[in-house]
This record gives sequence, structure tokens and C-alpha cells, in this order.
Amino acid sequence: MPKEVAKSVLLINGPRFYNQTDEDNFFAWIQSISEIEKVTGVVRDLELIVRRPMDKESLRDLIALMRRYNLDRSPLKPLCDEQQDEYLRNAWTAHG
Repeated sequence: MPKEVAKSVLLINGPRFYNQTDEDNFFAWIQSISEIEKVTGVVRDLELIVRRPMDKESLRDLIALMRRYNLDRSPLKPLCDEQQDEYLRNAWTAHG
């Protein structure tokens, strides 16, 4: 019997895009993160369905994406708190 995977919904403030290529690159990157099952736009926000606990590589990719687009990382706190890695446990902060 397959192990059931926990899932969570993360709501993040969406980025501001400066052209279509910028938007295409953002969504290509976020959709390439293996632990993100679904991305839905909700007005200017994004709703992410993620598997939990998120593996380190996926979480690092999501943190990097959010840093690159200067997005508030505070919605990542529950995912970061599940990690043993000190960097990841603090990466949700604005300066982490």
C-alpha cells in the first residue's frame, strides 16, 4: 500500500512581472519544483499545493525563487520549521 503524502496550501503574494518572458520564466521555474503539485493564480496571489515535508532541494529552490523575485517568504515558515538544516529553518525570514 503506497504511503499517503501530506499536502498543504501556501498562499503567497505574487510577483510583479516586467514582460512576458519574465512571467514565463517564473512559472517554468516554480512548476519545475518537484514538491509543488499545483500552482493557481488567485487575483495577484498564488496558491501552491505542496507535499510535506518538503525535500531540501525543493525547499531551497522555492526559497531561491522567492528571493529572486523579492517575495515575502514568511508563508514558508511551516515548511522550514520541519527541516533539521539550520539554514533552512531560518530561510523563511526576510534576511535569512
